[in-house]
Amino acid sequence: MSSVSSIFDPLGLVAPVLLVGKRILQTLCRDGYAWDDPISEEIRSEWEKWRNDILHLASLNIPRCYKPEKFDVIKSAELHHFSDASTEGYGQCSYLRLIDDKGGVCTTLVMGKSRVTPSKPVTIPRLELTLAVISVKVSTFLMKELEYSDVTQFYYTDSRVVLGYIANDSKRFHIFVANRVQKIRDHTTPEDWRHVDTKTNPADAASRGLSAESLIKSKLWWSGPGFLQERETPPPDTEYMEPSSNDPEVKKASAFNVHTEASNYPSMLERFQSYSNWFRLKRAVALCQRYMKKLRDRCFKTATTAPDANTPLTVDELQHEERLILRLTQEEAFPKEIRALSKPDGLPNGEQQGPGNPLNKSSPLYMLDPVIDETKLLRVGGRIKQAKAPKEIKHPILLPRHGHVTDLVIEHYHVQSCHSGRGMTLNSIRQAGFWILGARSAVTSHIWKCVTCRKLRRAPCGQKMAELPKDRLDPSAPFTYSAVDYFGPFMIKEGRKELKRWGVIFTCMASRAVHIETANSLNTDSFLNAYRRFTCRRGPVRQLRSDRGTNFIGGKNELDAALAEMDQPKISQELLKDSCDWVTFNMNVPTASHMGGTWERLIRSIRQALSTLLQKHGQQLDDELLRTLMTEAEAIVNSRPLTYVDMVAPDSEEPLTPSQLLTLKSKVVLPPPGVFIQQDLYCRRRWRRVQYLANQFWSRWKTEYLSTLQERKKWQKAQQNLEIGNIVMMVDDSTPRCQWQLARVVETYPSSDGHIRKVKLQTGRSVFERPIHKVVLLLDQGRPDEEPNA
Repeated sequence: MSSVSSIFDPLGLVAPVLLVGKRILQTLCRDGYAWDDPISEEIRSEWEKWRNDILHLASLNIPRCYKPEKFDVIKSAELHHFSDASTEGYGQCSYLRLIDDKGGVCTTLVMGKSRVTPSKPVTIPRLELTLAVISVKVSTFLMKELEYSDVTQFYYTDSRVVLGYIANDSKRFHIFVANRVQKIRDHTTPEDWRHVDTKTNPADAASRGLSAESLIKSKLWWSGPGFLQERETPPPDTEYMEPSSNDPEVKKASAFNVHTEASNYPSMLERFQSYSNWFRLKRAVALCQRYMKKLRDRCFKTATTAPDANTPLTVDELQHEERLILRLTQEEAFPKEIRALSKPDGLPNGEQQGPGNPLNKSSPLYMLDPVIDETKLLRVGGRIKQAKAPKEIKHPILLPRHGHVTDLVIEHYHVQSCHSGRGMTLNSIRQAGFWILGARSAVTSHIWKCVTCRKLRRAPCGQKMAELPKDRLDPSAPFTYSAVDYFGPFMIKEGRKELKRWGVIFTCMASRAVHIETANSLNTDSFLNAYRRFTCRRGPVRQLRSDRGTNFIGGKNELDAALAEMDQPKISQELLKDSCDWVTFNMNVPTASHMGGTWERLIRSIRQALSTLLQKHGQQLDDELLRTLMTEAEAIVNSRPLTYVDMVAPDSEEPLTPSQLLTLKSKVVLPPPGVFIQQDLYCRRRWRRVQYLANQFWSRWKTEYLSTLQERKKWQKAQQNLEIGNIVMMVDDSTPRCQWQLARVVETYPSSDGHIRKVKLQTGRSVFERPIHKVVLLLDQGRPDEEPNA
């Protein structure tokens, strides 16, 4: 870049040489080379060849004066502009042609330009047209700078397609070509443009590039083509190629004819699809009718009475266009009914009709006894003609169940009723004089899809209850797989000061036993101390679950940082001696308290136990008394039955409780190898007695308790999965619903059964992880929502 930019050439006289260097630089940029990356050997050799070649420019001499020394009085001056484009580059060059009073001719290069083609693919005709615009800009610049008067200008290109573009009206083309053709036509005429053969086009050197030696010796570049040197130039070649209808730059012929003929109705109804508002549709049709009236008046040369487009629309105009739109909709939806009502014998032969009713009995309008009014609109005939009510109430306008116009009418009156429910919206539609077939279903479907109603009233997403994790289903020593959570605070007294204390509950995932510790604060150090006391008293933990509390996240980070500084292989070897894996945290999704129901439900049980104990000791609590209360609550909760208690059968076994297992926990995590039988109860080796009793507990646990986990108490049905790209609203219980943040789903986390229960959300500022029960689906990108059962 430094070498290419170091050549000072504002007039572009050596532009073909610079194009080669620019092309090498573009190749490096397109291939993704960074500033300090070494380049390939192939490009290096090409670059060094160009660097050595530009040294020949030192021998280039260019006369400063355009007029030769022995030239007589100038009779006329002409500017000739050439342009050309290729796949490698595009360029332009301009020549000053002077003619003296003796007939002498002198042609000199005035300015040249060359550019590499854009990295984005562009067609050659577009590049040629761009060069034509550059020629016009160069011409305007030279006319200001040269001190010649009455300079005649000529423009050359080797593309007959471009000549065809220039010779046509710019309105025929799409924006890219139209804008450039208009710029050319603003300063030139089609007669100023001529065709030149590629071999005699000097701009070909600017579009393909030349070496320095070839450029110095190129007479075509410095003096232009040979016909400029002649006293009389040959007749111009102005033949061009007429753009065909298949040319992608030419607009396809289309017309919007608002007419009352039935043959044009489908095209109009298709146009209505572009409008999403009932009022805007009526306004657009009214403006089109104004414009058509002006055209008709101009065609028949009559004095027009149509107001201008800037004149505000009147109520009469909007009502007239509303009737037109409704009439088009009815003629598409009910053609047989309109034909039958217009002519008594309009039904085809063989179709059955009711007495006094020209409609077929299978028609959806048969029971409504429809009529056609003076405006050719289909209305409900009904049986309340004698009622003292407006015509819109007695004979509402009929609309089909499905259709874009029907959707616009429902949306209009749904918004007018402030996004009310189905009853209020339906009442507003009826009061406005519309009768929609299947109106209840149509209104319900619209409300279901209304984004504003979803924001205001839609319930959060749900999903079928997930399967239980493996650590809740496999027998293991107590607290091998555990979960932790905080509850509280509790107020205690220390002297005259009141302090806060929190309970820390550790739950065994398999046996449902609990262990309670107390914490002086919610910081990370306090949690780590409580965790350490727990593992010292209950043994090693293979896995620990928790929610996303900041103290737990801090605890995990500090443990990871501390373990990173330790000799991990040595620690792992020591822990393996006790059959203990590395302790891990399994964090739930933020705000997903239901995913921690295993321990959240036990907190309620502990509070129930503490509420009774606090009635006796709640007045004067200190640390010692609080720990005692926690231990008593722990004992009460651990003695709860896990299975059904048969209070009738006298010989029934004692109910299964977590406390039956807590005293049987061995030091190792996994059960020791071996088969334990009933005779081990009388064995002198006491550890075998303990293991037999533990096996009896797990046998009853499997037969009596494990089967109770089969049922899904709620969330029995599978729901639609959230997908990437869905627009949702994040539930925040601490703020009003109208202030909940909008977000887009950027990642989903499928469970083992394929259902999505947690997602990653992108808001305007940050990224969040949330359970699906804390998001409200607003827009399902990629497919429409299923309609509810009407």
